[in-house]
Amino acid sequence: MSSLKSKVKSLRAVLVVSIAITLVKFYSYYLTRSYAVLSDAFESIINIAATGFALYSVTYSAKLKDADHPYGHGKIEYIAAGFEGALIFFTGVYIFINAIFSLISGKVINHVEEGILLTTITTVVLMVMGLHLVKKGKQTNSVVMMADGKHILTDVATSASLIFALLLYKLTLFTWIDGALALMLSFHILFNGYKLVRDSLNNLMDKADTALIDEIAVSLQKIRQDKWIDIHNLRMQKFGHYVHIDCHMTLPFYESLESVHNEVKTLEKEINRSTKFTVELFIHTDPCEQIPCNICAVSNCSFRKKEFVAQVEWSSENMIQNKRHTLY
Repeated sequence: MSSLKSKVKSLRAVLVVSIAITLVKFYSYYLTRSYAVLSDAFESIINIAATGFALYSVTYSAKLKDADHPYGHGKIEYIAAGFEGALIFFTGVYIFINAIFSLISGKVINHVEEGILLTTITTVVLMVMGLHLVKKGKQTNSVVMMADGKHILTDVATSASLIFALLLYKLTLFTWIDGALALMLSFHILFNGYKLVRDSLNNLMDKADTALIDEIAVSLQKIRQDKWIDIHNLRMQKFGHYVHIDCHMTLPFYESLESVHNEVKTLEKEINRSTKFTVELFIHTDPCEQIPCNICAVSNCSFRKKEFVAQVEWSSENMIQNKRHTLY
């Protein structure tokens, strides 16, 4: 099954299950009249909206590049993740307001046993669904699927807290428990919404992803060939499953244009084979004349001025620098 079909199938299944869970949660509120249960049900409505938007964005991001979008459509996933984060944040605001009213009024919860049973069932289903989405998102490098999965797992945490609160209420009959739990859940939800919005904006602004650059650097080091004397001034943009890399590559100055072209194509082919992303490379090639010979591993070079000592090991720290590397 293709990556796109796998994503769409997973998200459609999640959408259907989310609708069913939301109906169950509202039925639980109808029975219990608990503000905490109502807050949990409203968060499930956000799950439906977020999953629907995620489904659209995954389909849209898979569209091929065109004249209007030369880098493709992958960044819509970051917009979707930010949208989902905003929905989570405003849900937190709503829950916070209702929690204050609940603390003031001290509402009595009805049919506690039924509420506990229904909430437990929906929590287990949500946990399985959230873990599946996060796993599938990591496998397919889909930011929006991982965001949706983490959102659902946030819902699992709130539902688990709700179960505990309902059990505590059943044992003590303290009316403030409902409002106190809803208030605590609101802070948890607000923080998770803020994090999603922040990460989405960072991705849209192409903030350097140090972990991904480290991964690329390790892959480049593994496939490195002697003629690839140096790589520096590396910049990277991520568009969903695609990674665009700009960099400078130093090659022996006496190589022909055809040979230089072949080395670049070999690098592009090998980096795509060794990473989990689809990588597009734009490489500016530099001649080696200004690079000290002591870092060049090319054997039998008649132009060598210094003996080879060691190659500079590539890392995220030195590859992003806009200067050629030296040993000292």
